[in-house]
Amino acid sequence: LRFQRLDLFTVTLRQIGSYIARTQLEDAVKVLIDGDGNKNPAAVINAATPDALTYSDLISLWSAFEEYQMNTLLVSPAMMQKMLNLEEFKAPQNGLDFLTTGKLSTPFGAQIFRSSAVPDDKIIGFDKRCALELVQAGEIQVDYDKLIDRQLERAAITCTAGFAKIFADAVKVLEL
Repeated sequence: LRFQRLDLFTVTLRQIGSYIARTQLEDAVKVLIDGDGNKNPAAVINAATPDALTYSDLISLWSAFEEYQMNTLLVSPAMMQKMLNLEEFKAPQNGLDFLTTGKLSTPFGAQIFRSSAVPDDKIIGFDKRCALELVQAGEIQVDYDKLIDRQLERAAITCTAGFAKIFADAVKVLEL
């Protein structure tokens, strides 16, 4: 560390932070789908036609929410391509919003986020206000270790965190 340029060290710390965020997202997706160990997996809505996404399937997912509002969708990059090819997403206003802001709006108002942490055959719909909770034990810790005889210094960055479902009915999964 002593001989590295500050810019390189900053980039390395950003990469570590990015890795922590990716692993936390993977954990969050698993909890949304499978539950947090308290017998609370997400309800699954099966697509009408296997391996093919239709707008009717998305409406079925949306209508499965009764007392919660489906305001967020998590999809894989492959599923995002399938969604973008639906006629309902090719409406001129949707295209204009996507080109100007980079955000894709859905005909039913949910925000869509793309992540490779989501399986290719699933769309996760949830109410972001009451679906998932981050449970964190302490802050991010950085521990240093010096090896004087080798002139080395090591650092370990740890974060102890997990996720818990708040209300199981606030999450639904559309499966193709």
